[in-house]
Amino acid sequence: MAFDPQTLMAALRSLGFYDFLLPWLFTFAVVYGLLTAAKIFEKRIVTAIALVVSFFVTGYAGTMLSSFFINIFGGASIVIAGILVVLLFVGMFGYNLKDLPKAGTLAVLVIVGIVLWFLSVGAAQGVGYLTLMSPDMIALILIIVVIVLAVWMIVRGGEEKPKEGEKK
Repeated sequence: MAFDPQTLMAALRSLGFYDFLLPWLFTFAVVYGLLTAAKIFEKRIVTAIALVVSFFVTGYAGTMLSSFFINIFGGASIVIAGILVVLLFVGMFGYNLKDLPKAGTLAVLVIVGIVLWFLSVGAAQGVGYLTLMSPDMIALILIIVVIVLAVWMIVRGGEEKPKEGEKK
């Protein structure tokens, strides 16, 4: 009998691996890490709180949370693969990553992250937010984003540097 990944994934799904265990483990790790970093409680209390919170979260939204995680991490891996290809091309043409503008790169990454989040939240609820909006609404949002970016790029221009020997 050959190994079949689809059969394994179906078995894991039927055992609640994706709908319970992974969202529970993720929630536990995040809550535990945040409470440990905050140093509010001792370790036993932090562990108890993280356990309780993670069980409540999976009890409330286990299936929806797993759909969200599957979509956001799956989508993020596609975006990361795309960024890797772009970086390979940048390196292939001899550019150094340190020469790229940091603010512009950060803005693009934030926008990609927000779009990915919206699409993943919609998928977790069974319908994407973009399918709920009319094409006119999507166009309006796109125009507003372009206007905000244009204004930001114009305003951020920076101060003029004084010429040598000249005071401000």
